Amino acid sequence: MNFSPKVSIIVPVYNVESYLLRCLDSILTQTYTEFECILVDDCSPDNCPAICDEYAQKDQRITVIHNRQNQGSSLSRQTGLAQAKGDYTLFVDSDDWIECNMLEEMYRKITNDNLDIVFCGYCEEQSNKIVRNQSSNNIDKITIIKHFLDYKIISSIVICIVNRRLWENIVFPEASFAEDIFIVSQLLYYSNRIDYIDKPFYRYCFNPASLCRDEKYSQRTAEYFNSIVAITDFLLNKYGDISIFDPELSNRINKAKLAIILDKQTRDPYLLFDLYPHSNQLVFNKNSSLPFYHKALLFLATKKILFPLRLLDLYYTLRKMVNGK
Repeated sequence: MNFSPKVSIIVPVYNVESYLLRCLDSILTQTYTEFECILVDDCSPDNCPAICDEYAQKDQRITVIHNRQNQGSSLSRQTGLAQAKGDYTLFVDSDDWIECNMLEEMYRKITNDNLDIVFCGYCEEQSNKIVRNQSSNNIDKITIIKHFLDYKIISSIVICIVNRRLWENIVFPEASFAEDIFIVSQLLYYSNRIDYIDKPFYRYCFNPASLCRDEKYSQRTAEYFNSIVAITDFLLNKYGDISIFDPELSNRINKAKLAIILDKQTRDPYLLFDLYPHSNQLVFNKNSSLPFYHKALLFLATKKILFPLRLLDLYYTLRKMVNGK
């Protein structure tokens, strides 16, 4: 490559042969052209490695990294990031695609306004549902993190362009499910200026065989819970008193605890008591979006009133009482 890219687009690739061409074409047809595209082939068992190599031969902006062993999406992203040369980074999942003006508008925004991160919205392709973020410019860091915990800032690294210097401090988890939650929480902490473009540049495609959907439910539950634990530990390390993030933090934690309760394979009562015990006192707070029978289940679990194996039966009983089914 004989040019200096301004933006590095990083794409982890695994088992997406039916989607990859569309993804790569959407990148190569961007109206802003001063970018490099790093494809990280994660030992894909289909024709993806050959497709990656073919595109690299057609366009000098494309570089292919073939992992020697399967790493998962999180570590593959980190592998691509280590090779990135651009001042800014953009991640794209290989079964999704992006609008042709995404890079141009997001690059213009982040450079003209001297920002660290710019988010955008996304469209769920199957339903045409548009998911919007919330602008976080000119508000303090604690409020930004509370917005993130309260789902007002979308926990995804594929809908944001990021100043490359932020990645120097970021820890990538090994898990390939819900890893974005922990990564975004770190990015928000280390950034100084964040903003949002209210346009659905990113097109999210439901792929039944994608990286995060072919794992067992119990594994996903455990990895999601571990991501919430990592966020809690991170905030505790940086702030000490993390009650400043309540009730949003407790609401996130309690949803993770609920997932543990409802999963027969991962249920562990100690997890419910050890993770930020203060959250146990906020199960019934008015800002929680959980339905009553979920809150009741959490309350009984955290009070150690019921053994774990009986909690699921109680859940279905309560749900039937409330919903009539």
